[in-house]
Amino acid sequence: MRQNRKRHSEDTPEDKSRVLNIKWNALDAVISLVFLTVVLVAVYFGSLWLFEAFSDRQFFNSSNIGNVGFSVTYGIQTLLMLGVVWVFAIHRRKSRIRDLGLRYYSIAKTMWYSFLALLAIFFVSFLYVFLMNSLFSIEAPSSKIEILVRNRSLSSNILLVVVALIAPFSEEIFFRGFLYSAFKKSWGVNAGLFLSSFLFALVHLELYSFLPLMIIGWILAYMFEKTKSLI
Repeated sequence: MRQNRKRHSEDTPEDKSRVLNIKWNALDAVISLVFLTVVLVAVYFGSLWLFEAFSDRQFFNSSNIGNVGFSVTYGIQTLLMLGVVWVFAIHRRKSRIRDLGLRYYSIAKTMWYSFLALLAIFFVSFLYVFLMNSLFSIEAPSSKIEILVRNRSLSSNILLVVVALIAPFSEEIFFRGFLYSAFKKSWGVNAGLFLSSFLFALVHLELYSFLPLMIIGWILAYMFEKTKSLI
């Protein structure tokens, strides 16, 4: 007992600063997921009904969605994701922003780990497409982003801001900082890695890319586990 106390007292400030005080749990995560699912489904069909009632074209058709429609729908999704994180982690559980992983780690190490993660993600994506094509003769379908770019129905500036800034920021906070931490706290690291990466792949609604997206989610969650930082 004395040895354990002595060991804790000898922890360096750097070791203590890397500890995240996770106060929310898996129940908070499950409730937030149910809430998001219900609200987003209601928003989707409600908006679809409104735009079809006052327009001659389908608002949610990925081939003709416009700047306003894309910005509104994605903005609602992002605000809801970050909103439930604030309610359950910050407001209800009285946690700090840094406990979500928004804390300084190391510029050099962050760049190195990011490079390794991008390399792994590229390798997984390339290998998956190659195997699906060579073994099963299944070509990779066009993604929603590719359809938008091809049809020029969306501003390239808006697309760049969403894909390069808003999406990574909000998804990292929600899936890694919030969900992974909650599942890890309640059920351990392995369950946290699996569930957060599974949900990450599931919400993208890309059947063909489900497996590589899940692997990518696992890689990102594993990086967060090792660095305790999303930055």
